[in-house]
Amino acid sequence: MTGSEKTVVWFRRDLRIDDNPALAAAAKDGSVLPLFIWCPADYGEYYPGRCSRWWLKQSLAHLGKSMESLGCPLVLIRAEDSALAALLECVRSIGATRVVYNRLYDPISLVNDDKIKNELSALGISVQSFNGDLLHEPWEVYDENGLAFTTFDMYWEKCINLTVEISQYLAPVRLVPVPGVGNLRGCSIDDLGLESSKDEESSNALLSRAWSPGWRNAENMLEEFMSYGLLEYSKHGMKVGGTTTSLLSPYLHFGELSVRKVYRLVKLHQMKWENEEKSEAEESVRLFLRSIGFREYSRYLCFNFPFTHERSLLGNLKHYPWRLDEDRFKSWRQGMTGYPLVDAGMRELWATGWTHNRIRVIVSSFAVKFLQIPWIWGMKYFWDVLLDADLENDILGWQYISGSLPDGHELSRLDSPEVLGQKYDPDGEYVRTWIPELARMPTQWIHCPWDAPSSILEVAGVELGFNYPKPIVVLHMARECLDDAISTMWQLDTAAKLAELDGEVVEDNMNNIRTFDIPKVVLKMELSASTSSIDQKVPFTNDKNKNLQPREVKAPYKQVNRDDDTGSTANSQVTRKRSSIDSAINVPSCSSSLIMHSRIHDPDSCSVLYSSYLQQKEDRSAAGKVEDNDSEDSGSSISRPSKRAA
Repeated sequence: MTGSEKTVVWFRRDLRIDDNPALAAAAKDGSVLPLFIWCPADYGEYYPGRCSRWWLKQSLAHLGKSMESLGCPLVLIRAEDSALAALLECVRSIGATRVVYNRLYDPISLVNDDKIKNELSALGISVQSFNGDLLHEPWEVYDENGLAFTTFDMYWEKCINLTVEISQYLAPVRLVPVPGVGNLRGCSIDDLGLESSKDEESSNALLSRAWSPGWRNAENMLEEFMSYGLLEYSKHGMKVGGTTTSLLSPYLHFGELSVRKVYRLVKLHQMKWENEEKSEAEESVRLFLRSIGFREYSRYLCFNFPFTHERSLLGNLKHYPWRLDEDRFKSWRQGMTGYPLVDAGMRELWATGWTHNRIRVIVSSFAVKFLQIPWIWGMKYFWDVLLDADLENDILGWQYISGSLPDGHELSRLDSPEVLGQKYDPDGEYVRTWIPELARMPTQWIHCPWDAPSSILEVAGVELGFNYPKPIVVLHMARECLDDAISTMWQLDTAAKLAELDGEVVEDNMNNIRTFDIPKVVLKMELSASTSSIDQKVPFTNDKNKNLQPREVKAPYKQVNRDDDTGSTANSQVTRKRSSIDSAINVPSCSSSLIMHSRIHDPDSCSVLYSSYLQQKEDRSAAGKVEDNDSEDSGSSISRPSKRAA
């Protein structure tokens, strides 16, 4: 490398200066162009929601000030067609010789990054990607047989026995800006269109009272949690109200905080408390590191099984008879199910874009078990409204709750919201905060108003079915419907497996009829002398899977519109408007016995082999074609038009 190197640092979800490997590499020699590209078209059906876009805007403003202090202003570009086109234009305008960025692991980013590497490579531009998001890369963790793990405990046990590189990339003191920056057609942060209306701006103003985005604020939040929250972290699992978590998830999602730094500080505090013989700290540290492990596992799962944003990991779930009931889905979104703890959680989510992880588990479990709403519907709604919306985490969480993972909640598990309310909100304060209709209900009846005597309801001002709904489904009926659905699933699954046997049914192959279909991923390491640890590895399928194609199944899904959802916002502290857009359920096709491989590639040649599933899905989408295939999930994925108004 020479002093004449011109490097583009492409920021994405790594909006920090400290411990940013891509920025550190660019700062070593030559001049630097810090660049952020906002291209709504690239997000497609996963266009970020209002709260998430608000956070991004504030974080970019914070990063921009930091870059200016380093002598190298952050260039913002709004791209209408693709980030690739905007990046190529920037490279040509300044005569860049190198592009660096930190890796992302979701299926959408993997496909886009492959295109960008290929295009830049063809132009003779050096491209380097770095790990700025994980403790362990997805291709570094596998079992003794070279198979990817499909259960979290086995994955995490392997991870905690691996060495973690916790040394940091120091923040640069000064950067040299590339000459010719004035030739670029950048824009202001307002011109990015992250806030698309005055209504959004007024609603977003309330978010700033509770949150302070930005990488320096993230570090302050981390220090505060380490000093005051970590020691008692294990006690907070029983509380759903108040500030009982680390509140670090949005900072980690946008890369304002390095997970390596979080890990290092936790381990330092652990050693300190061990020396002080604080035995209560052991469980808190274990649980918090386990939460970090779930974040790691979510990336691992999406990388190795890139279809999991569209269908269940377990192949049997493709036969599950989900109820495509838009009315039930609407009642759940509005917080009008008649179950107070569920409704309180959904109203808090709608009003603030945030809720405790325990509540997220409760409301999502209710959706898929009581209402039998497709888990993908719930995942997409969470993506639309969460402040810390994270595709990989959402996928892991919803698949875990819906029985779609080998180690997830049992498919037959049905938790009573009344019992959960008494356990996690024993005084009813959380429910009273978010459901003012029940504010005067005695604690004895707060989680089961339908059982309260009429005299109690009258004094509390509650009229079931009028100012607060009756339960949308009673527990015993939900139990029967769930059992029937599971029975139907196994019947269809058995019939499909018997059909594959072509009538040759013997005792040996009958043993596998009622077993879960778990796909396998083989991490085959193909090392060469030119292998570099900074290059990206990507899974690809066997040749026998090349002809797998997706099918599209129509079903209703609407983004929430306030005019349509007055029940959830009439008494909320924060209100918002959202557009109502019809969508479809896209169902991928992928063999349950899918075997994939991963290669380590030469970074200089940028020869990245993506899975045929991902590449063919992208090609088919571009061609606007779909084909029928009998192996898909029923009612699994929601999509929206790829283009949206700013």
